[in-house]
Amino acid sequence: MDKKLELYYEKPAWRWEETICLGNGRLGAMVWGVPGKEMLGLNEDSLWSGYERDRTNPEAAESLQEARRLIFEGRCAEAEELIRRQMLGEYGESYLPLGNLNIVYKNLEDSEAFNGGGVQNYRRSLDLEEAVAYVDFDAEGVHYSREMFVTYPGQAILVSLGASEPVMDLVVSLGSLLKCRMKEGPEGLDFRGKCPEHLDPGYIREGEEAVVWGYRGKRFSGKIRVLEGDGKVSVEDGRLWIRGCSRAVLSVEAVRPASLEGDYEAIRKAHVDDYRKIFDSVELYLGEQLEQPTDVRLENLRAGGEDNGLFGLYFQYGRYLMIASSRKGSFPANLQGIWSWQWQAPWSSNWTTNINLEMNYWPAMSCGLEECMEPYFSYVEKLAEHGEHTAAVNYRCRGSVQHHNADAWYTTTPMGMGYGSERGEKGCVSWSMWPMGLAWLAQEFYHYYEYSGDRDFLRRKAYPMFRANALFLVDWLVEHEGRYVTCPSTSPENRYYTPEGESCCVTYGSAMDLELTEDVFRHFLKICELLDIEDPLIREVEERLSKLEPVKKGSFGQILEWAGEYREVEPGHRHVSHLYGLYPSELWADRQDMMEAARISLETRLKNGGGYTGWSCAWIVNLFGILKDGEAAWKYLHILLTRSTYPNLWDAHEPFQIDGNFGGIAGICNMLVQDRGGEVMLLPALPKQFASGYARGLRIKGGKVVDIAWEDGKLVSSEIREKN
Repeated sequence: MDKKLELYYEKPAWRWEETICLGNGRLGAMVWGVPGKEMLGLNEDSLWSGYERDRTNPEAAESLQEARRLIFEGRCAEAEELIRRQMLGEYGESYLPLGNLNIVYKNLEDSEAFNGGGVQNYRRSLDLEEAVAYVDFDAEGVHYSREMFVTYPGQAILVSLGASEPVMDLVVSLGSLLKCRMKEGPEGLDFRGKCPEHLDPGYIREGEEAVVWGYRGKRFSGKIRVLEGDGKVSVEDGRLWIRGCSRAVLSVEAVRPASLEGDYEAIRKAHVDDYRKIFDSVELYLGEQLEQPTDVRLENLRAGGEDNGLFGLYFQYGRYLMIASSRKGSFPANLQGIWSWQWQAPWSSNWTTNINLEMNYWPAMSCGLEECMEPYFSYVEKLAEHGEHTAAVNYRCRGSVQHHNADAWYTTTPMGMGYGSERGEKGCVSWSMWPMGLAWLAQEFYHYYEYSGDRDFLRRKAYPMFRANALFLVDWLVEHEGRYVTCPSTSPENRYYTPEGESCCVTYGSAMDLELTEDVFRHFLKICELLDIEDPLIREVEERLSKLEPVKKGSFGQILEWAGEYREVEPGHRHVSHLYGLYPSELWADRQDMMEAARISLETRLKNGGGYTGWSCAWIVNLFGILKDGEAAWKYLHILLTRSTYPNLWDAHEPFQIDGNFGGIAGICNMLVQDRGGEVMLLPALPKQFASGYARGLRIKGGKVVDIAWEDGKLVSSEIREKN
C-alpha cells in the first residue's frame, strides 16, 4: 500500500453530501472547499432541542391487560388502536446544527475565481491516515491552501489558511439558527446561543409552528480565535477581519473550552498522533488505490468498472467515521454520526434503537475500534437508569425498558404522539410499541467482554445491564397456552394482514422478541456463572427460559416473523428483524436448521424488493457473510456502494444515515474473519472479486488479533496473536 489512503476531488462541494467531514467525537465540521468562500458546517454533539422531563404514561399500565386480552382473542387491530390511543408518549427531541463558519476571501470577491471560475490546479482531499482535510488551488497568479482538522486532545476545530503572497483579506463569521449573539473577545469572536425547548420532527410539523423556544432550552457559548498569522486583525459588526495576510490559523471551540497547547504544528502533531493510535491498528488491502477522484471512481463502479481498491478505501473510511464521531466524553454516533445540517433533520438525527444505533457499533470490536465504545456504554447505562422509571410507570414491571427511539435526554418511553397531542399518530404503533430496545443495546456489553476478556468490565458494567434487562423481561413475559410470550409484540416497523384482511402490526411473541429475550436470559445466566454470582433472579430466569415460546417455521421452511403465518403488507420490507438470531446474534450458530430457515427468509425478502435502503443493504451483506455466501455478500456490498453511497462516501438511506457505512464495513470484516459459536473462520465468505489481498489487525474474541493474506482465493498465510 504505497499510495495514500485519501478521498479527493477536483471540484468544490455543491451539496452537503459532497462535503468532506471532520470530527473528534464531539465537534464536527463539513468542508465545502469553494475557492472564494469556504464554509464549514459545524456541529457539537450536545446541542439538542428539549430539556429533561417525565414522558411516562400511567394510562399505559391501566390499558395493558385489555390490550393483551384483545390480542389473545385475535382482535389485534382493535388492540393496535387501543395502544395508539392510550399507551404511547410524545416524540423525542432533535439534534441541532451549531451553524456555519463562513470565511469570505474579500480579495477575490469581485473576480471570476470567487466561485471557482478561472481557478487552476484545484484539489480538495481528506487524508484518512492523518484525519486532515486540504483545499488547494491557484487563482490570479497566487497559490492558496487550506488545512483543516478537529483535534481530540485540543477539543477544537483548526483551520489554517495560506497564500503564496500576502493578499488575503478574510472575513470570518458564524451563521446560526440557535439565536447566537456575537461579540468581540480577547483574541477574536465570542458567541452565545440557545436551543429551543422543543422542536417537532419534520414529519409532524414544519416551520415556525414546529418550534417552541421558551426558556428551558440548553444555553451554550464558544469562541472563534486567531491563533497565528501575519495580517491585521479586527472585529467589526460581529465579524472577524484579517487583512493583508499570507497566513492565518483559526480555532473554533464550542460548549466546552479548548485545551490547545503549543503552536499550530504542535497542535497538529498531537492530533495526528492521537488519531493514528486507533486508525493504524488495522490495515486492509483489496486492490491498488487508483489515481482518480473519489466521485469519478464511484461513478465508474456504477458503470460496471472494477475497482477493488475503492472497497478497501470504503472500509477504512468507515473506520475513520467511527473515530471521528465516537470518542470518550462524547455521545455515541447518532443517525448522522455528528454531521447534521438541517434544522429539522431526518428522523430528528437521534438514536433509533430498533437497528440503527446497534448497527453503528457492529464493527467496533472486530475492526480495531474498541476505544470508540465508551460513549455507547455510557449512554446505554444512562438509558437503563431512566428506563427503570418507564418500566415501573408504564408497565408496573421491575427492571428497565427502552423503546425504539432515544434522544439526548435519555427518553425511554414509546414515542408516537406529536407535541401536545393526546394519542399517537396513525400507523405509529408499528415502531413505537417495541419495548425491546434495551435488550438489544445490552448485547454489546457481552460482546465487549468476549473480545476483551475484561472480567472487571463484566462485573461492573455487563452484569448490572443484563440483570436490569432480565428483570424486566421476567415481568413482561406472559404465559399463553403453556408457553411464555411477549405481549403486545411487534416486529419493528413491519405489518401483516389479519385473516380478516385488516392491516395490523401487533401480535404476541414476534420472532425478534423471542430471540432477544433468549439472548438476554442466556447471557445473564452465563455472566452469573463466570462471576460465580448467586443471584435470586437466576431461578426466575431459568423458569421463563425453560418455557419460552420457540421461534417457529412456516409452510415453506421460513422463519415466522409473527405468532402466525400471515400475509405481509410489504413482503420486501427493509427490516429483517426476524433474522436477528442469525446476525448479529449467535443464537443459531450451531443450528443448521435455523440457518437454512433464515436463508429461505432472506431470499424471500429479497425477491420481493428488500434491501432497498443503505442500512438494510448493509445488514444483508452481513447475513450472507454469516451464511458463508461470499458471492451474495459481494453482490449486496457492490449494491451498497453503487446505489446507496453519496460522492463523499456517506451512506444514503436515503437521505444520509451513517449506519449503512458502519454496517457495510462490519460486513466486509465478516467476509474475511469470523469468530462465532466457538469457531474462528478465516475467509469464510471470500468472493471471487477479492481474489488476492491481505488484512492485518482484525480482532477476534479473547483479546486476539488476526493477520491474513490470500492469493487466487486461497489463504497463503495467517497468524493469530495477542493484541499489543
